[in-house]
Amino acid sequence: MGNIRDIRTKIANVGKTRKITNAMQQIAFAKLARSKKQAERIRPYARGIRTMMARMLAVSPRLSSPLMIRRLPVRRVGMIVVTTDKGLCGALNSRLLLQCMHRIDAWTQAGCEVSVTVIGTQGFAALRRAGVNVVAHVPTGKDLGDPESLLGTMSVPIMQYVEGQLDELYVANNRFVNTLRYAPVIARFLPFDGEMGGMPPELHCGVIPDPDAATVDYRYEPDAAAVVDALLMRYLEVMIYQAVAENAACEQSARMTAMKAATENCDRTVAELTVHYNKTRQEAITRELIEIVAGAAAVDER
Repeated sequence: MGNIRDIRTKIANVGKTRKITNAMQQIAFAKLARSKKQAERIRPYARGIRTMMARMLAVSPRLSSPLMIRRLPVRRVGMIVVTTDKGLCGALNSRLLLQCMHRIDAWTQAGCEVSVTVIGTQGFAALRRAGVNVVAHVPTGKDLGDPESLLGTMSVPIMQYVEGQLDELYVANNRFVNTLRYAPVIARFLPFDGEMGGMPPELHCGVIPDPDAATVDYRYEPDAAAVVDALLMRYLEVMIYQAVAENAACEQSARMTAMKAATENCDRTVAELTVHYNKTRQEAITRELIEIVAGAAAVDER
């Protein structure tokens, strides 16, 4: 009976686990819709800024800013890594961090000094354990509720670039594709150039510079340099916030998928344990019947 009791306890425990994973799946599904809206809501604003920057550079190709200075050879590289605060989201963080470590190792072997700024506690803990030089860290916060704190911390690597302490700056995050798919992306963030700051097409939201922009004339107040600097800083802030919003949508999508797989695994485990329980119980009943019959036969022989 002890074995039967143990199986019954296991079935009850797995059932409790299934309730938890199913609840987390439903919560992730609800948060995914909100995260998708946040990621999509910022795209028109980011698209407008990028289009404006493309037009300004087309009209005035001689415009310059400290954020557009290219330094060669590259000896000091910075990276902003966007991860999550919580776990239970499958391989979302590990896939991105693995690519980051490969890139960091390649830069180190090439003789570059690498410094990393991390968004999210999961990436911070993992990179610190790996011995990476982490210069700044900030949690993502609940539902991206504190963008000022987030952008304030992200100003650290940007100011390092402006002051000449970094030659290039990269951003690593997960790009949301759809509910079942996301892709880790590492893209050059600075220096900014006429091709959207070196950002890959998947981060441009389909923005293409206007070919008729050269026919537009701009009047700058107070002057062109001040406008370019302010617009570039806003562009960088938007790109960072968009990367965090995209990663948040990926987090909920990955957690929903992981919890769905865990729930299905619990169902399979309960089914297997139930079959094993019934088989063991039937064997115990059969054994008791055999003992009863054998005892009765022994009495009859006497």
